[in-house]
Amino acid sequence: MADTLRIATYNPELTRAGPGLLLQAIRRRHDPQVQAVVAVLARLDADVLLLTGIDYDYGQEAVAALAEALGEAGVDYPHVLALRPNTGMQTGLDLDGNGVLGEARDAQGYGRFSGSGGMAILSRRPFGAVRNFSGLLWR
Repeated sequence: MADTLRIATYNPELTRAGPGLLLQAIRRRHDPQVQAVVAVLARLDADVLLLTGIDYDYGQEAVAALAEALGEAGVDYPHVLALRPNTGMQTGLDLDGNGVLGEARDAQGYGRFSGSGGMAILSRRPFGAVRNFSGLLWR
């Protein structure tokens, strides 16, 4: 019989009002929302975990800090992947037609800043080849 592979997806709503704020909250270890998310994810004990609604940062520090917190809770995810999403990437257009440029609704994907509410994958198993379609403009 083949080994069981547990895959889970979860939206922890780990988004903040600006870049770097999520990383600060995770590192402090006292944020009630972060503590609750770590408890839920540790209980899931999935082999591969897709998180939606987690802020992206350039060095993947926030998701790495979350993986570290999960490790402290007894669940290790040595493989982490978070690609830059198109949320918050400004188009230079007034997409919502309200006469104001640069708002979250004017971005390629809704977001208050670049990387707001992205996605990340945490895995016990290594990743194969990865392709990134976040720059693709849908028509």
